[in-house]
Amino acid sequence: MTEPTVCFVTVSYGPDRDRCALLNRSLELLAPSVEHYVIVDRADRRLFEGLQGARTTLLATEEVLPLWLRRVNTRRLGVRSNIWLQTLGRPVRGWLMQQLVKLAVAEQVTTDVVVHADSDVVLLKPFTARSVSDATGRVRLYERADAIDETLPGHVLWHRSAERLLGLPPASLPAADYVTSLVPWKRDNARALLEHVESVSGRHWLRAIAAQWDVSEYTLYGRFVTEILGEAAGQLETSTSLCHDYWTPTPLSHAELEAFLDEIAPEEVGVSITAKAGMRPADYVELIERRWVAAPP
Repeated sequence: MTEPTVCFVTVSYGPDRDRCALLNRSLELLAPSVEHYVIVDRADRRLFEGLQGARTTLLATEEVLPLWLRRVNTRRLGVRSNIWLQTLGRPVRGWLMQQLVKLAVAEQVTTDVVVHADSDVVLLKPFTARSVSDATGRVRLYERADAIDETLPGHVLWHRSAERLLGLPPASLPAADYVTSLVPWKRDNARALLEHVESVSGRHWLRAIAAQWDVSEYTLYGRFVTEILGEAAGQLETSTSLCHDYWTPTPLSHAELEAFLDEIAPEEVGVSITAKAGMRPADYVELIERRWVAAPP
């Protein structure tokens, strides 16, 4: 069977420029045949221009979104707004905008698979289409069963929003977790998700999702694939992520960083060190570069 075509998509912003640049370097080294789309607000584009290249396409958020959704202009006041206005509907917060952009990309790229990579992800192993699909063409879907319960109220709200958008009954707890830092989507499934949201809501998918206060694009996609599409989705559910995540808001010492990198599992191709940990890429790039040298061809 022909391997699926794959691209990477990263929605970033100014403070994460160095992290995104490190991710981009790792893609050039370990996934040289895969195109990388970096999407940033127009105001940040100049900071990221150095990443533009043969395999890297830089897009402005404003190019990806419809014309009826635009950022509030407060530059004259010396303050950068993180609020976007619709011609109809309430304002959209910047955090939700990142999720809307990831969903909108499915209507614009042409590859079979879109791999969403946070800015703080770095590849440590070679990446190919086989990293996200099996011999039959099924694409990986990260799903950790029974991981979400009342101790994670934010995640529960994500599930409830997904149920409203998809027309599903409330799931009993514990529910599955679909959130990680390196997430492959089948583009056709993502487009079908947007069409389904429009069918349920009776309005444009972006307006319907923007009307929700608590949304997780990965939870929304995961629930759609597993409960609406089912076997027809052509995806392979797995509890193993492609990325070894560090989400604790505490910096790691040099020895702790070494230990963290050593813990990467066989199926994981990269690591993610959250910016909330207070570490700069300069703090760990030497350790990453050593792993690149040791990476198998």
